Amino acid sequence: MLASVIVKNGYIVDEYYKDGYDAQSVFVLHSASKSVTSALVGIAVEQGLIESVDTPISAYLPRVLELDDERWQQITVRHLLTHTSGIQTTDDALWDAWRESPNWLEYIYALPIVSEPGARFSYSTGNTHLLCVILQAVTGESVDSFAKKYLFDPVGMESASIAADAQGISDGGNGVQMDIYDMARFGLLFLNGGDWQGTQVVPAQWVQDSTTVQFARDSGSADYGYQWWVRTFGDARYDAYFAQGHGGQYIFVVPQLELVIAFTSNYEGRTTIYWNLVNDIVNACA
Repeated sequence: MLASVIVKNGYIVDEYYKDGYDAQSVFVLHSASKSVTSALVGIAVEQGLIESVDTPISAYLPRVLELDDERWQQITVRHLLTHTSGIQTTDDALWDAWRESPNWLEYIYALPIVSEPGARFSYSTGNTHLLCVILQAVTGESVDSFAKKYLFDPVGMESASIAADAQGISDGGNGVQMDIYDMARFGLLFLNGGDWQGTQVVPAQWVQDSTTVQFARDSGSADYGYQWWVRTFGDARYDAYFAQGHGGQYIFVVPQLELVIAFTSNYEGRTTIYWNLVNDIVNACA
C-alpha cells in the first residue's frame, strides 16, 4: 500500500501514507481511469453531444465505415462501455505492441472482430480509447480539457489530469492521474449520485446505470457496469462498485454504508488480497 483514504458518512476516518508519499503524491490510476472516462461519457450524453449509448460508433467515427468487416458498424457506444464490442482485446498479449505502436487508433482499427458485438465480455483498454476518440470528436477538445471543465474543476480535483497518445488522444483507459484525496472525491461524487455540494456534475441516472450490472460475466469475481466493476463485499454482502487499476489502484463505493475506500499500491499479485482487505473494512464499518 502506498496511500489510502477511507471516508465514512462524509468524514475521513482513516488515511495512510507509506514513507516517501503524502497527500500531495500523484498516482497513475491505470485502468481505474476507465471509470473517470465513463463519467465523461455520461456528461456528454447529458449535454446532447452523444445521442445515446445505443448509437453506433460509426456516427462519430466515420473511419469505421471504411473497414472491411461490416460488424464494426454494429458496435455501439454501449458495447464500448461494457467491453462487449467484439474487437480483439488490446490487453494481455497485445498490450506492449499496441502501446509501442506509432498510432494507437489505427492499431485498433486493424484488429479483427472476434465475436458478435454485444455477445461476449472481453476486457480491452482499446474500447475505452475509442470512447476517448468519440469524446474528442463530439466536444472538439481533448478529453483532459473537457474533464477539467465539467468534472475535475467542479469537484475540486485539482491534481487530476489525463495523459495522451502520440496523436493527442487522451489516454482515458490507462492514463488518468491524481492524488489519493481526489480519488476519494471521485468516489464520493458517485456515492452522492453525481451531486457535488448541490451541483449535479454527473447525471444521476448515469451514475445509477453505470454502477449497476450491465453485463453479467460467466467467470471472475465481479460483473460489469459502464466501465465500473460491480460485486458485493462483507459478510452481509453489501452491494458495491469499484474502479480497478493495474498494480492495486482502487476506488470502492459501498452506498448502503456511505463508505468510500480509495487506495493505491504497487502490488501485482492476486487480487484476493484486496477483496480480503475490503471485506474486513466493510465488516468493521457495518
